[in-house]
Amino acid sequence: MLKKIDHIGIAVHDMDAGLKFFQEVFGLKPIKVETLEKISVNIAFLPLGEVLIELLEPTSPGAGRIGQFLEDKGPGFHHIAYRVESIDQALAALKAQGVPVRDETPLPGGDDSRIAFIKPEGTQNVLTELVERAHEIEAK
Repeated sequence: MLKKIDHIGIAVHDMDAGLKFFQEVFGLKPIKVETLEKISVNIAFLPLGEVLIELLEPTSPGAGRIGQFLEDKGPGFHHIAYRVESIDQALAALKAQGVPVRDETPLPGGDDSRIAFIKPEGTQNVLTELVERAHEIEAK
């Protein structure tokens, strides 16, 4: 079902400061920055080998799940995302196995992907995202 690690999500209070840190300290540069209004988050993808680092910033303080996460826990590791061929098939298989999913149907994700999250209690207390991409992320 899983093809590879797609990205590691890191919640940040300030996207500009997060991007500056990753560029100055690790030499990573974003290949895509965008806003997902539907889920109240600004995202930036920074490539590191075959894995992406995804910085997540709420569109306004406290907005959406990322805003709530930052209020509750502060900045830091948020989730790991795995690439799947078919998110619909992956969700159906997980539900059939009794794995608790947070998103019953896929949502639009960054770079025209389709995403869904699995509840942490079903994945050894790690928030897990499934990602279906029609193509590899390209710099824009």
